Amino acid sequence: MSALEEGPNVFTKTEGSDHVERTDSKADTVQYAVTNDEQSRLRRAFDRRMLPVVCILYVLSYLDRGNIGNAKTAGAQKDLGLSSSQWTWVLNGFYICYVLFEWTVLLWKIFPAHIYVAVLCLGWGIMAMCAGAVQNMPGMVVVRCILGIFEASFGAGAPYYLSLFYQRRELAKRVSLLLGMSPLANCFAGAMAYGITQIKHGIEPWRWLFIIDGPGQAKFLSTNEQTLAVERMQTKDRTSKNKIHWSQFFAGLRDYPNVVHTLIHFMCNYSFAGLSNFLPTIIKDMGYSSINAQGLTAPVYFASFLLCVLGAVVSDKYGKRGFIVAVSAAVGCIGYLLLAVIQDEAKTGARYCGVWLAVCGIFPALCINITWLLNNNGGDSKRGAGLAILATFGQCSSFLSSAVFPSSDAPYYVKGCAIGCGFTGSIVILSLGLVVALHAENKKKDRLHGPVDESVQYDISAQGDKHPMFRYLL
Repeated sequence: MSALEEGPNVFTKTEGSDHVERTDSKADTVQYAVTNDEQSRLRRAFDRRMLPVVCILYVLSYLDRGNIGNAKTAGAQKDLGLSSSQWTWVLNGFYICYVLFEWTVLLWKIFPAHIYVAVLCLGWGIMAMCAGAVQNMPGMVVVRCILGIFEASFGAGAPYYLSLFYQRRELAKRVSLLLGMSPLANCFAGAMAYGITQIKHGIEPWRWLFIIDGPGQAKFLSTNEQTLAVERMQTKDRTSKNKIHWSQFFAGLRDYPNVVHTLIHFMCNYSFAGLSNFLPTIIKDMGYSSINAQGLTAPVYFASFLLCVLGAVVSDKYGKRGFIVAVSAAVGCIGYLLLAVIQDEAKTGARYCGVWLAVCGIFPALCINITWLLNNNGGDSKRGAGLAILATFGQCSSFLSSAVFPSSDAPYYVKGCAIGCGFTGSIVILSLGLVVALHAENKKKDRLHGPVDESVQYDISAQGDKHPMFRYLL
């Protein structure tokens, strides 16, 4: 190691390397300068070795979770002899346990990921297969409850896990690719259900959905690359991945941006859960057969996935998370409005267009909102707290969506679609309001501390987003 003093700054250089660490004695902060080549090499390593595995597992988890909607359309509710209210409890059993165990997002920071995720995958795979063998309501509720426990740990924790590896301007693309797996999984589920439910041998077709869709420190980096990977994430604490900074955690519980993000997620998740559970039924009641209704969901979800990725690329490049959320929600609002207002059997095409707009609007908004929250919480522990709040309280809208699409509202489901319209319209207002508030916070910091050089990585581990050099992404 060699050191060279220059005014208030002390530069530390590792021998034989271009890597430089600068200490600003006036600001009492450490600034890390990881070269562009090092940045690219690390991103490629994570994209090649870690991201595909997490995304594939997310697809499998969502297939197991979302198949309940296709199973209903294929006759599960009728074969089990359940009323609409009893079927609501089948759905809510999953969501109750999912909400109660959202706090396990923090366990991703404590336990080795490869062991923790293996246990979760084994658990949800077994439960998903068991769903194909149940004979009554209690059996289905128990299976769905246990499935909710395992999937809460993975579904909420996976975006947080990615935030430990990628910088703020890199994160939206990866998180949206991950969360975009949910509409993509629905696309696969719809296409698979189209084929699987045509199996006519032995047992009811809907049981095959659960049985066939069943189970499903970065060691690939050098020691020097592991060090650089930590430094580029704005922290000098090499062991912080296995520690929870409780001051940051409780700060995350108090911050008003997290409250706004949670409200947005509550309204997004209403559609996220409702569309997964009832979209095949909504399309079926437009006059299509059960099999065709399941097939018609696939292209809608695939288009939504592509828009999730497009929105992520645009917001990573320009940093305008809030505007992407607002525009996407506005599209979803128009879609729900068409579904709620058009009550004419002769206008099936217009109603199906409304389905496209609702799905293609809400999923990008949900993906970018989660990324936006992760971006604007400095420090791993605070991000974990913010995501835990968002996932726990935001998920509660699943209970509402499970109850407002009863069979008695067929074929138009006006109540459920009208609530979706109101929620997506409110997301537009909340997201734009948060943009204005965060812009004011950034201007205030600029006046007090001067502008920030975004090419430099600052150690903000002690103060998080309250650090003088931290700026919110809008």
